[in-house]
Amino acid sequence: MKKLSLAFLGLLAVGVVSTAMADNAAVNPAPVVANGVTTSPKIGVIELGQVLKADPQMQALKTKLEAQFKPRIDKMTALQATLKADNDKLARNGSVMSAADKTALNDKIAKEQRDLNRMQQDYFQDAKTAQNEAMSKVLKRIDDIVAKVAKAQNLDLIFQRENVAYHSQRVDITQAVIAQMKESAKSSS
Repeated sequence: MKKLSLAFLGLLAVGVVSTAMADNAAVNPAPVVANGVTTSPKIGVIELGQVLKADPQMQALKTKLEAQFKPRIDKMTALQATLKADNDKLARNGSVMSAADKTALNDKIAKEQRDLNRMQQDYFQDAKTAQNEAMSKVLKRIDDIVAKVAKAQNLDLIFQRENVAYHSQRVDITQAVIAQMKESAKSSS
């Protein structure tokens, strides 16, 4: 039992030392040795949301997806209007309708509701798939542009602004990425 507790204490001590070393490394990154010269890594920060808003291809993608799914949205809107009209008719005239007419209207409303639910589920699934496919292409292109800017500025590490508590403006490369993105959009047109 004594050996087991000593082994546990030893592991615990190693874990504490490892954690302290890792915490220290996160605050003070290890210097990089290049050609016998010690340098600290160069870090940059990018605000991805701002880059996406400024991306002309992102705006074109949004317009394309809206046009692609507009007929389905219009069809769902029309079915919603029909369903609302039938529900209003049932509420307004239900007390004076014959049992057969009331049952028929209730059946029609139930069918319309099922159809609408199915259309909405299909729409959301298809729209999400199309959006994810398109976004993966956009993000791949942005990753390539970020890498190009990082290499041009000799940066070793890029963080997204959303994951950084604080950064100074001198490490922010967002505008450089936006400029490079717009330049590549012009050359590909």
